[in-house]
Amino acid sequence: MNLYEVVASVLNIDAATLNEQSNALNTPNWDSLRHIEVMLAVETASGVTFSMAEMVSMQNLGDMRRLLVEKGAILNDGEALRQSA
Repeated sequence: MNLYEVVASVLNIDAATLNEQSNALNTPNWDSLRHIEVMLAVETASGVTFSMAEMVSMQNLGDMRRLLVEKGAILNDGEALRQSA
């Protein structure tokens, strides 16, 4: 699973615009409804389920990535992580 690609698909944006600091405050189209859609798409793509507490604790894609890895998700990003846009 490529985290940037999954999120970009839901938000209808270019995955190249995303980085580990991306969140609802600094990313186009990421509103409260899309946030739920992002979470569901990531859960489906990764085979991981997030608790409500985990969902609330994630502040950006970096937090989401760390939690996915902790839960054993296989991430195939194929490139270095982008720390900033």
